[in-house]
Amino acid sequence: MSVHKQSFSRVNRFGIRGNDRGSVTIMVALAMVALFAFAFIAIDGALLMATRTQLHSAADAAALAGASGLLEGSEAEATARAIRFAGYNGALEQNMSAVTITEDDISFPEPNVIRVRTHRTARTGDPLRTFFQGIINPAAHNKVDVAAVAAARAYDVCGSRCLKPWAVPDRWDDANGNGAYDLGEYYDPDATGYTLDKDEGLSIVVKVGDPQATIAPGVFFPVNYPPIDKYPGEDPLKGGAWYRHFISECEPYLVEPGDRLLTEPGNKVGPTMQGAKALINQDPNARWDADTQTVVESDFDFSPRITLVPFFDPTKPPVPGRDWVEVVKLGAFFIESTGPGSQVNARFLMISKQGPACPGGLSTSFIKSIALIE
Repeated sequence: MSVHKQSFSRVNRFGIRGNDRGSVTIMVALAMVALFAFAFIAIDGALLMATRTQLHSAADAAALAGASGLLEGSEAEATARAIRFAGYNGALEQNMSAVTITEDDISFPEPNVIRVRTHRTARTGDPLRTFFQGIINPAAHNKVDVAAVAAARAYDVCGSRCLKPWAVPDRWDDANGNGAYDLGEYYDPDATGYTLDKDEGLSIVVKVGDPQATIAPGVFFPVNYPPIDKYPGEDPLKGGAWYRHFISECEPYLVEPGDRLLTEPGNKVGPTMQGAKALINQDPNARWDADTQTVVESDFDFSPRITLVPFFDPTKPPVPGRDWVEVVKLGAFFIESTGPGSQVNARFLMISKQGPACPGGLSTSFIKSIALIE
């Protein structure tokens, strides 16, 4: 009689047979790898994303600040501002710390463009400290490189809204000094016309009050908005009420070079003085400081008395009555005072304002802007 031996495995108190233990060990090891991978993704991944976002914010701020320096025509000022504004922002390193950049992180790919690189890298001595990167790559010592780039452009603005209802003749070579354009007298918007580099701070009359000082009889510089034939179904708003309203408030229509503006005939003494008084009373303490060429003692960050007025082509002067003038560019002004009579006096200045860009980058416009392009 033969006896058959039956093989069996001892079962432990957890119900695991002895010959299953190797499989369990492998499964636990795989689970640990998966756990570490998840930790790397969840923790280090979150650190990477947060740091990249912080560096992008710092790069954007630095690029825009640098572009504002380019508005003043200085790459040195643009560089200094970019470095300073980058430092106003923080990003993770080992802990949260200020973003530090140098001149090596700044370039000017075009005369009116600044490009800024912010970083947390080993090369620049400020890598991001992680928790699990060293497990994946021991040579990294739990440090990883993160960087961001931004670029901003400074440009001239050729069109805008919120203009005052006056149009002033651009400056021409008035050879005989009679104050009226005569055939053959030379005019060029940049060569003879009003420009920022030559005329910032200059006092100018934006609304004539003296009948003897008009460019043509009865033409005291008032105009109507919107521009002729620019807004289908909307005719220029005529009359003293609209004229007075747009002196103290914003007109909502975009005005650009090439637009035609209907002239509002007459001196408009009452509406002019009422509208100008209401405008000045919005910021009565503001005044022009000749030493600094700026507006001081304003109750606002941007005084409502700082405004825009279009220039018209002096070679196409209007005739008495209702006529039109052609816009050649826009000027920025501080409305300084009124008088004598219904005259309105202003000072040229440069402002930053969003609007359609002029072709050709930066030149001599009174209105400039900046924008991120990368």
